[in-house]
Amino acid sequence: MKRVFLLSFLAFLLVSCKKNSAEIKQTNNQILKTFNSFEIKGTLENFYPEKVYLNKIIGDSFYEIDSSIIENNNFLFKGIVDFPERFALTYQNYSSASILIIENTSFNVFISSDAINDPLINGSQLNNELNEYKIASKNIFKKIDYLFPQFQKARLENDANELKKIGSEIKNIETDFTKFSYNFIFKHKNSYVSAMILRDLLKSTTVDTLQIKETYKTLSLEVKNSPDAQLVASFLDLH
Repeated sequence: MKRVFLLSFLAFLLVSCKKNSAEIKQTNNQILKTFNSFEIKGTLENFYPEKVYLNKIIGDSFYEIDSSIIENNNFLFKGIVDFPERFALTYQNYSSASILIIENTSFNVFISSDAINDPLINGSQLNNELNEYKIASKNIFKKIDYLFPQFQKARLENDANELKKIGSEIKNIETDFTKFSYNFIFKHKNSYVSAMILRDLLKSTTVDTLQIKETYKTLSLEVKNSPDAQLVASFLDLH
């Protein structure tokens, strides 16, 4: 009788251990999933689509991968990305899109009807860095806005010398922007944003492949593994 009791007790312990191990494994998986997933909480102001779509950007095209019904001007997306990348939010019955970086963290997006292309994002370090770059870039290109009235006047008057002068100034502004971009990448070599900027530089009218190669080498190994950096490497045959 005692032997039967001991065997039963040992069997109970084994079952309990297996059950506890399974529960621990499930808990660990839930924790891991929490730390390696994204959650986007969005709020719309002054425009009222019924749905918002999450799109992957491939080349110059958008490919819908998820959608969310908008309730009380709010929407929610959850998921996992292997690497941070730029995605696009589009809206039912609206042609505008909002570009943002998705990284595995929880963050908030605020989109106003008068600035759909320029969403406010809180809680994402990478989006903060991208916004910093965008603001500085806009400030550089504002100089071209000042030249536009002069350009119109010179064109109407068919003033070749003035048009040449303005063209030279615009070229200098574009050079300043390119220098700023490379300096930004150098200062943020551990950021995925740098790989995105470097990829965009490949679209320039004049591509300095040598400088792009040298700049690519400064990126951290982790950033080099990102899709944007891999596209740069493939384009320049760096593998």
